[in-house]
Parts: sequence; structure tokens; C-alpha cells
Amino acid sequence: MSSELFMGWAASAGWLPTLTALLGAFVFGQALAWTYERTYHGLSYSRGFSHTVVLVCIAAAILVMAMRHSLLAGLGLFGVLSMIRFRTDLKTARDLVFVMGSACIGVAAGVGAFTVALLGVTVFSLVALYLAVGPFGSRTRFDGVLRFRVASQPEIFEKVEPLLRDYCRRRVLLSTTELHQGEATEHVYQVKFFRKADRGALLAALRENLQAQETRLMLQDANSEY
Repeated sequence: MSSELFMGWAASAGWLPTLTALLGAFVFGQALAWTYERTYHGLSYSRGFSHTVVLVCIAAAILVMAMRHSLLAGLGLFGVLSMIRFRTDLKTARDLVFVMGSACIGVAAGVGAFTVALLGVTVFSLVALYLAVGPFGSRTRFDGVLRFRVASQPEIFEKVEPLLRDYCRRRVLLSTTELHQGEATEHVYQVKFFRKADRGALLAALRENLQAQETRLMLQDANSEY
């Protein structure tokens, strides 16, 4: 009986439809971000962009619900975003979506849609914390990019693949470039190691066994945003 009364009060107060819409935007946004992560090909993947996709869905849902309360919300948001666009230098898409989220919540509060504003800021903040703390959007298929230069000799080329196989779980050759009129060759690989200790061991083995020069390993941090 008490649960029926609560559900009836929530529906009449507008809490239940608003919360359902926000949770639906969260679920659909996660599905879209997961699809983006799985279908992305390239070296510049950003975990922050996957988070942005989810948060944009929630911010858009807040805006639409505020506009249902008053059409002035849409005009107000366009004015706020126009001022921010020309007066603020935003470095990442995630910064922009937080600005968009705050503008949507402010517009909702301004037109009197306090239920939308309250639930919007609660769900938006909780989702942002969940995305920051959890592993969602992490892409660890490769640890980084390995770059080294060796002499252009057939016997050395034959040792490169077996040596990489001993230390790397996965490796993909990105490019080979001839240097110094063909006397040396630069190799660039995308690599995934068996263990963290294999990183330094591989660099040492390249220098010792292949007399490699300019050996560099550029590791990527899945939690970093560029």
C-alpha cells in the first residue's frame, strides 16, 4: 500500500518520469560510447571522449525536459552557450559538456523546472563520478609505441620478430623508414607486453642483441585526456 502511494506521489510530482528519462539517457549513452570504443581505429583514442558521449546524452535530456516546461528554456540555453563559446577557451570536449550540463541545469532552474534541475544535477554528477572512477571507456589493447633504429642488414632483420615475440603479447608494425641513404632502418611498432618488467628488458635486448639506436618506448595512459 505504501509503495503504491509513493509511486502515485512520484508520478504526480514529476519525479518518476524525469528520473526514468535521465536513466534511459545514461543507458543509451553508454551503449553509444561502447560502440564508439569498439569501432575506433587509430592511435589517438581518448577515454574522455567516450565519457563525453554519455554525459551529452544526459545533458540533452535535461534540456528537452526543461523545454517541455517552458519554451523559453531553449532560447535561454542558446544565449548562455553563445556567451561561453566566444568568451571561454575550452581545451577538451569533456570541459565543454560540463559547461553544457551546467547551462542546462541553470536554465531548468530558471524556468521553474526544479524537479528536472534537482534530478538532473544529481544524475549528471553521479554519472560523472562513476565514469571517472570506473573502468568504462578504457582501451588497453596496446601499451604504447616502440621506436628503434637498426642497421640495414638481412641478419638483423631476421632477429627483430623473434625478439619482439619473446617480450610482447601483441605487436603491429606501423612503419619502416630507410635512413642515411639506406644504411639504417627505423622501425615503429605498436606493442602490448606480457609484464611491466618486459618494457625495460626489451629495450635492453634491442640495444644488446641488435645494436639498436634511439630506442624509445612511448607509453599511453588510458586515463589521460588530451
